[in-house]
Amino acid sequence: MSGPKVVRFIPREEALAICEALLGRLDRAFADWQKETRRLGEQDEVMLSATRERRAQLQQMLLQGETWLLQKEVPLETNFIQLDLLQRQEQAVAKATELRKTQRNLRTNAATLLKAMPADATEADAALMNALELIADGRSVANPAAILAQGFARLSSANRADAETVSDAQRDLAHALQIDRPDKWIAEDHAVREPRLERIDGYLARLQTLYGAAASEPFQQRLAAIEEQAQQARRELLLDSLVLDLAAASALHKDIGERSLALRSLASELAAMPGQANSPLLAQVADCLAQQTPDIQQIIALSSQCSEAIAHEMTKQTAGTRRRAMLEGLASLGYEIREGMETAWADAGSVVLRKAATPGYGVELGGRSENGRLQVRAVSLSSANDPSRDRDIETIWCGEFSRLRALLAEQGSELTIEKALGVGAVPLKLVEIEEGNVSAAGQLAAPAAQ
Repeated sequence: MSGPKVVRFIPREEALAICEALLGRLDRAFADWQKETRRLGEQDEVMLSATRERRAQLQQMLLQGETWLLQKEVPLETNFIQLDLLQRQEQAVAKATELRKTQRNLRTNAATLLKAMPADATEADAALMNALELIADGRSVANPAAILAQGFARLSSANRADAETVSDAQRDLAHALQIDRPDKWIAEDHAVREPRLERIDGYLARLQTLYGAAASEPFQQRLAAIEEQAQQARRELLLDSLVLDLAAASALHKDIGERSLALRSLASELAAMPGQANSPLLAQVADCLAQQTPDIQQIIALSSQCSEAIAHEMTKQTAGTRRRAMLEGLASLGYEIREGMETAWADAGSVVLRKAATPGYGVELGGRSENGRLQVRAVSLSSANDPSRDRDIETIWCGEFSRLRALLAEQGSELTIEKALGVGAVPLKLVEIEEGNVSAAGQLAAPAAQ
């Protein structure tokens, strides 16, 4: 079919620019992975080495011109790295949650031991009870499990000495000495836990692990105050409120974190574009991300502006590349290029090329080229032409279009047909063009106003 066509044209330069942008995003995702895994203590040398090797393979694909395959492979690799980081973050949060539970159990068991210790404490007991008080208060001590084991041993000996006066709590604690793993029992929870405390521990662990102490500290203080609350009804209300606030804070920090990461990536991509390094927009992004808790609405607005700026710059760069590549391709087939033809196409939205071998006929290129979609068709340049020859011209253009596609493909460009009419389906369009200064066939003149 070589009637009028709608084609999509992606020149090699545009494909390379797309690949380089994708590789830039991959590099930023990998840098984030390395930074965050170091911070979390989740480094993985095997993963690190494999990712570097894969990155080298992708770079080699770019050098070999495998741009279409690269555009499929790079996003997959980027998504894999981002998913792996999410999994490692969840592992770190799970570890932190278990640590909080263990610490809470140690505090609870220490407090229970203190209540159960015999009243006739010796001087040696005083040091033990002081250490137990530190554990119960959540203070840092060396080997708290060993201290609790000493407390159990002391309680057991006291119970054996005076079995008649032993309380139920003392008897339960002393029973720990009779199991195979008293140290494990010490770290376990044997009281009926407030279910909300389980959720609170999870939220606090997440905030502190992923977003830092500043995010969790206000809630830590609220929890400490609640645990001192003697009135049970008020304590339950305060716990309910804390759970709701923690859930909201966790969701907000997650949203801010993800959006901040995306904005940082967009800003890096924009900064790499010609003439954009000192853009005022990038300064606004830097100021926004420098805040301890960036404003989410500002992040959304700046992300939109960065995306628009990137799209605008890409459009400017690629539109001219498409026009020039198409004109050069047709020039190589013998079509004549007028002075300022590239600029005229950009201004008027279409341009007509003619060829000495087919006088009175030409090819019209239409479309703004910003989106890669163009219209191409054979046209008649004179009303005096014989209509019976129009079909022959379209047949000739059919062969030339195939040669043009093959030529562009050899250069690494892609010209695909989206819609086409058959030869003779519609009459040739009549286009009147002015006689002007025509350059030598195959030579592309410098842009100038026509």
